[in-house]
Amino acid sequence: MRIFLAPFMALALLVLGNVHANASTAKTDNVAAQLEADVTTIVPGKAFNAVLKMDIRKHWHTYWLNPGDAGEPTRINWTLPEGVTAGDIIWPVPQTIALGPLINYGYKDEAVYIVPIQTSAELPAGQTLNFSAHITWLVCEDICIPEDGQFSFSVQTGPATIANTKWQKMAQKALAETAKPDASIKTGATLKGETLTYSFAGPGLGKAKTAYFFPVDTGAVRHAEPQLLSRGTDGFTLWTKPGFRAKRGLNDPIEGILTLDGKAISLSVQPGPAPAETGADTLPGAKPAATGPGALLQALLFAFIGGVILNLMPCVFPVLSMKAMGFVKRAHDHASEIRRHGVLFLVGVMVSFLALGGLLIALKASGQQIGWGFQLQYPPFVAALALLFFVLGLMLLGFMHFGGRFMGMGSELASSGGNTGAFFTGVLAVIVASPCTAPAMGFALGFTLTQGAGVTLAIFAALGLGFAAPFFALSFFPSLLRLLPKPGQWMVRFGQLMAFPMFAAAVWLVWVLDGQAGSIGVAAVLAAMTLIAFAIWAAKGERAGKITAAIAVLATVWVLWSGLNGKDTKGLEPQVWSPTIVQTLLAKDHVVFVDFTADWCITCQVNERVALSSKKVARAFKKENAVYVVADWTNRNDDIARELARHGRAGVPLYLVYHPGIKEPQVLPQILSEGMVINAIKRE
Repeated sequence: MRIFLAPFMALALLVLGNVHANASTAKTDNVAAQLEADVTTIVPGKAFNAVLKMDIRKHWHTYWLNPGDAGEPTRINWTLPEGVTAGDIIWPVPQTIALGPLINYGYKDEAVYIVPIQTSAELPAGQTLNFSAHITWLVCEDICIPEDGQFSFSVQTGPATIANTKWQKMAQKALAETAKPDASIKTGATLKGETLTYSFAGPGLGKAKTAYFFPVDTGAVRHAEPQLLSRGTDGFTLWTKPGFRAKRGLNDPIEGILTLDGKAISLSVQPGPAPAETGADTLPGAKPAATGPGALLQALLFAFIGGVILNLMPCVFPVLSMKAMGFVKRAHDHASEIRRHGVLFLVGVMVSFLALGGLLIALKASGQQIGWGFQLQYPPFVAALALLFFVLGLMLLGFMHFGGRFMGMGSELASSGGNTGAFFTGVLAVIVASPCTAPAMGFALGFTLTQGAGVTLAIFAALGLGFAAPFFALSFFPSLLRLLPKPGQWMVRFGQLMAFPMFAAAVWLVWVLDGQAGSIGVAAVLAAMTLIAFAIWAAKGERAGKITAAIAVLATVWVLWSGLNGKDTKGLEPQVWSPTIVQTLLAKDHVVFVDFTADWCITCQVNERVALSSKKVARAFKKENAVYVVADWTNRNDDIARELARHGRAGVPLYLVYHPGIKEPQVLPQILSEGMVINAIKRE
């Protein structure tokens, strides 16, 4: 029997031996990682490289030292033999990875990290150096998974260094592709309001085609904001928005990697003005503008053509559908009536474009760096536009109607024969067209925004003329309109069909709002839509129903105001909850407010906006020497689950207030107010 089992035992030992030999590898569903030395033998006192290679699942990514808007960098925790030290990770050059409204810095497909290892000259020859490392990384696609692996490898000491050929070649290739310093490049960084500029001067830099700066500091820039390139004779400037730490002032050099036309350069950007002519005073993303009458005429022509093409852009389609309905209705009207509507539509477009240009000039004069479509950078405007499209869709479906005095609204706005309707159709068309840019508009807008107020208004007027031209021309050639079908039942179905582009536009705007105001802003708009639908239903009743509808409209305004005017961050500086933190803080005579919350808990998010975000509450916490502690249950946490159960709760929110000298905490209601929080933390 033993003789029979012997081959299988030998095979088992061989397999176990291979497991030990492959302890330098770890494989998950998403990452295959290997850690090896680039030598098999090292002379004591010499250095070698540890090489970490990660093969990353397709469409997934890991993170750089600064992960960007979200994420965690790869970390290595070494257990080293005596007489050996490990240096910092030499990171591969990152890439930008967009995920919704966020920008992350990291790696796709493959990443190779190098860690320099220094040995002591005192090490004896012939010694086996055993290395082990616990490596953690975060790998993400639509979801993020924290992963880790335990690795080990060995290196012998000897009279001569012997290469581990495969891994040495890999290390050499990785090191050749890492960012290198360039002493010839001079740098500068300035902060003016909400504009942060990084300037780079050096031989040939004025011809840069593409550039991006990856700062090591997570608070240096707003990662999701673009870095706009402006060239000068001696270099270039990148324009962007400052991060939370940069807003406090540019006092220290900003370490990072500059990727420049495919080349990676490691450098420190020094605080201070541009070191030379780097285009720092020119428009972000624009070359110095041409001047003279020829350039102006060219810009006006491109603006007109761009305005015409703007009619075909997707963001204008919902209003085009309403305009089409209006022209179908008027196709058999008297010619003078049709012309009057065309003129009023033109006036509405021109007034709106000129007002938009004037507002842009005023904001630019105040020092803000803005451009076409800037109004859609403001969450209240985006929310209002989403609600407008929602209401227009309901009107086209026949759920609501307005009389003649409201002809400037909704579908009546476009399809009515009223003068007000024709004018405000032009206004609404410009409002929804503003986020779109037609192909020919780029040159015109670049020219406009680098010129004075008069030229700017002239270009915007040309845009307006081009935008209104197709429908204005139709109004002066009634014979073309008579080719359209006569009004009839088909128009009802066509109008109902056109409601769905309205709803699609509303959905898109809510998606935009999510990136600006987060889940609370989206919830506010969705709640407002629900209240509007309720108001429409209630208004069909008698007097009591109309009063109820009016109350619902007021509630809509309040919901939007509270949802969109909450702060992006709490007015309190939170500490992370742990099972021992409360007793530690109580021992230091702090009042402790514990917030058991989660990102997916709507009640929690509303309470944070309504009751925990104000300066008034922050002042009360400071006055009472109170500490705000957050127990975040967004992800599973058994300690938090046990603490909730200890207080008889199975979910969040839960708010506990501890006072020094009082054994049991005060349990607050699940719906908070500022006054309730302030009274709870007051000392007796």
